[in-house]
Parts: sequence; C-alpha cells; structure tokens
Amino acid sequence: MHGAGSGPWIFEPWRCCFEGWRIELADLQAGLDVTKASMADYTGVVERATTRVPRPLVLCGWSLGGLVVLMAVARVRPDLVVLLEPSPPAEVQGSDPGLPLVFGTFDPEGAYGPFPEGVPPRPESAVARAERKRGISVPSLSCPSVVVYGHEFPEDRGRAVAALYGSETLEFPELPHWGLVLDRRIPETLASTIARLLA
Repeated sequence: MHGAGSGPWIFEPWRCCFEGWRIELADLQAGLDVTKASMADYTGVVERATTRVPRPLVLCGWSLGGLVVLMAVARVRPDLVVLLEPSPPAEVQGSDPGLPLVFGTFDPEGAYGPFPEGVPPRPESAVARAERKRGISVPSLSCPSVVVYGHEFPEDRGRAVAALYGSETLEFPELPHWGLVLDRRIPETLASTIARLLA
C-alpha cells in the first residue's frame, strides 16, 4: 500500500524480488472521490483487494499505507504485516480529537517536499490527513509484524511502532523515507525475511 500522494506504481519494481508470489498493488484512491476520502475508505480498498487473494497473505504498507494496513488487520486477518515507516497510530503519536476535519485535497509536494525524479505526485485527501493528525488507534495486531525504518523517522515510525506491536525490525540507517520503497535492497531483504517468518 503506497504513501500519501503517490500510487501503486511506486512498488512496481518490487515484483521481480518475490518470485512465486502473487503481488497485488492496490490503489488506495481507486473508485473514491479523493476530496472526501477517509482513512476508513482507504481501508475498504484494502479489504476489497484482498477478497480473493490466496493464503498466506502478507500486507505491506509504506507511510500512509502503513497505517491503512494496520487499520485493515482486524478485518483482513493477514498472516504477516510489513510496515515501512508507517504513519504512527495514536498509541505512538498521541491523540488530538479537537483538530478540525477539512475536506478537499492538498498538494503532497507542498506538504512533504519534492518527490523524487520520475515519481509523479497526485492530489491527496485532506480529510484523511486530518484524521491521521487527530490520531487513529490501533492498539494491537493479531499477526506477526516487521517494521522497516531508515534515518528520517527512526523513533516514531520505527522503534516505537515496533515496541508497541512486538515487531521484528529491519534498520537501514543510510536510507531516507523514500529510500524504503525505491532502494532495491528493501524488497530483496524482505523476500528472505518473509520466507523465514512464514516457514
């Protein structure tokens, strides 16, 4: 599951690293009015995308997509979850229910900085972002998990999330947030890690 303002194409190069696996690249905005799309709407996309996927099932999410994966676990019941510097749940970042919900879209490059060359940005849901800032509670997981993090968010999207869920961790201190989806070493390492954990 991709991050805010990006799309499923960000994971396309990963396909060659998971020989023998069926890879589904879900578009979290598919079929939605992005000006009104909520985090629950994004979670619904994941649920629909996994309806006919064979087991074992691994859900993988990066940034915004990581929190969507966490929200989907209770209904989808995956065998394993992989979180790449996920947007943190309320148990890590705290809650502020008084923050207003603003509908419409925002420019992800204006909010997060320029996207890497060759990675097209697209408008992102303002209400989903407001919900994340308010805090979304995911107190526990019903399956094993792996948290991958680099040097930009090692605590609140790395070690703190792993401590909350008792996750295995993979640290890449040389990589920025974008590097966790763009660097070939990540899927190569995850391929062996997933095989080991599901054995």
